[in-house]
Amino acid sequence: MAAPLRRPVMPFTSNILPTNIYSRSKNPSIATNIEQQYPQHGNGNDDPESPQQRHLSVSILEDQFPASYRRDNELEAPQGIPPLSWIEEELNPTRLHKIINYLWLAGRPVPPRPLHYQVMLGREIVISEPIDMHLVWGNGKIYIKPIPRYLLNLRFWSEVLVCRCFPSPSRPGKYGVETSVNGMDIEGEQRKCNCHAQRARQCALGLLLQYAALIVYESDFLIALEKKLIPLMDWPRWRLLVRELVQSTDNDTSLVYTNVAERYIYGELRLNRLNLISFVKGGMLRGGHLAMWNSYGTLYRDNSNAIIGGTVYILLLLSAMQVGLSTTKLADDDVFQEVSYGFTIFSIMVPLVAMVVSAIFFGALILINLVRTRHFEEQRAKRLGRTWRDTSVEKRTGKTSRIDRKEVPFGAPEVA
Repeated sequence: MAAPLRRPVMPFTSNILPTNIYSRSKNPSIATNIEQQYPQHGNGNDDPESPQQRHLSVSILEDQFPASYRRDNELEAPQGIPPLSWIEEELNPTRLHKIINYLWLAGRPVPPRPLHYQVMLGREIVISEPIDMHLVWGNGKIYIKPIPRYLLNLRFWSEVLVCRCFPSPSRPGKYGVETSVNGMDIEGEQRKCNCHAQRARQCALGLLLQYAALIVYESDFLIALEKKLIPLMDWPRWRLLVRELVQSTDNDTSLVYTNVAERYIYGELRLNRLNLISFVKGGMLRGGHLAMWNSYGTLYRDNSNAIIGGTVYILLLLSAMQVGLSTTKLADDDVFQEVSYGFTIFSIMVPLVAMVVSAIFFGALILINLVRTRHFEEQRAKRLGRTWRDTSVEKRTGKTSRIDRKEVPFGAPEVA
């Protein structure tokens, strides 16, 4: 029997972070001034806010977002709260969602294991802001995305992550007209919605639930503080956050996972298997989930190891055959003579062919990357409306570049 629909609730009911971002400011007068003027800011109660309190609260929320965003290889620094589509891009692991049907090959659909257990396994905790690398492990490392400060701000959940696809004008709320949350309207009716707010909310809730599994004991909490995975807070505040996350669904965590994005149902993911899935789905030329080699030298060395290992094995077989041919019984065996002859030709040709094919492959790979890089440079120059290559300027305009012109003193007439 399906669980009855419930009116969605907030993941927590009070601000988890300290009163304001200036409470630990290097200038104590600033923190004291603000706390005296707005002593009730961020306490999570239902008291109406004054315009000054609201302005300060919104300003604090704005300062908790990244300083800039990279979009289409361009840096953009929005004023105020970024658009919901940008927030969704930061929290939504789209690359993993594209291979969600194969994600079971890389990990299990269970919460991740605590941080102290990751350290016990000998894994180095590495900060990774790209959400696609969150909780991906390999080569003795596990990549973890720190919790964005705005995810622990109640105003972000109550005003920003609100789906406005199905408004209910008859039900005014604390911040104006209440709208649908988690794809459900105020009356609890299930609605299908896939807007930016809905997807961002599902991803944000999933990230918090994964951190609830990562930080179980106080030792995990201390590791998270040391690695700068969570904002500066105390242990009771963290326990409050986890308790409210779980109790928001009557201690039934299975109901929580009905409102999270699909990737966050899985815990830790193996990097080598993600790379394998990416190679099979997209091809080797498109690369894996994370670059396995940082130079052509390491790429050639790692792939040459297989050829070297195969050659050593062939040498062992040839040595064994040579010993067999020295015996009277095998020396007079026609079948063994034919096998030895065929394997000798095979051992000569296979390593040679493998080296030639490998050289052709790496040469083609380098050439393709050079062509792609040059094409990208041209597209980038066209997008910027300028160029920085003198030869291209001469070919396109037929004029000498300013750099090649004879320098003359300032104010003197140029001589043709």
